Amino acid sequence: MNPERDDFYRIDPKGKLWRGDLELDDESYIDYFFKQLQENSTGRNADHAFISRLGAETAFLKADDTPVVFKTLTENQLFYTENLSVEFHPAELRFSEDGVLYHPAPIGSFGKIASQLVMQLGENIRPWGPYFAFKRAEDKCEYIIEPLIKKENCTLLKPRPENRCAGCGGANPNGLCLSFLYDESLKTVQSWMIPDARLEGAMGWMHGGYVSLLLDEVMGKVLSVQQIKAATAQLNVRFRKPVLLHKEIELRGFMEKQNGRKNFLKGEIRDAETGVILAEADALFISVAK
Repeated sequence: MNPERDDFYRIDPKGKLWRGDLELDDESYIDYFFKQLQENSTGRNADHAFISRLGAETAFLKADDTPVVFKTLTENQLFYTENLSVEFHPAELRFSEDGVLYHPAPIGSFGKIASQLVMQLGENIRPWGPYFAFKRAEDKCEYIIEPLIKKENCTLLKPRPENRCAGCGGANPNGLCLSFLYDESLKTVQSWMIPDARLEGAMGWMHGGYVSLLLDEVMGKVLSVQQIKAATAQLNVRFRKPVLLHKEIELRGFMEKQNGRKNFLKGEIRDAETGVILAEADALFISVAK
């Protein structure tokens, strides 16, 4: 009988498996290795966070980043070996401070998206304020990619699948399906969007009714995120400059003051690149009596 033995492996940033200086390329062995992979609870070799039980061998694994590195996306499956994969959920993507993209993995919580796959996914990714947004042609809503380590005082408000709101609902087939970022310390709500041809008015830029809708929506979010249920009683909009289509804009809403059931708010639409105010509004929302 062969005695049990320890051996030491490494996963490099590209997801390649190494034993010492030898790169392993036998796909069936790699599949077997990852099927046995688990967290290291042996109390030995603590600098190797994972182990794989390979018969009489205990393989201690050290990952340069994450033990799982996703290399390809096929038929909505993220593959980390030739035959092992997880279902791709864009809403669960995360990014690190240095811009590395991650997705939930079966071991190690998150797996790194390899650089060659990031290039493929990058066709559907755009900046969204301090975050990023992912959207394919077949997706109705953008999926906002949050940071791996969430920012303090910041809450992402996603479209609710059952909500038919024209601005933020996920169930309205003609809705805008907007997400918002709430900064609790400043009590402000922001969003970023690129208006498309659906919002066009007679002059060739955004219809004034949609401008008003967006302002009403971002101000209303300041209340709803604080669990204040209120209806718009007055909405005063000032159109300063045309809101152009296919050019990113920033929406911003904040509380001005409260007086009993009366909530006074301000909203802005800015050119996301220059910060120039394109439209602004003040509004009165009346809290619904409980």
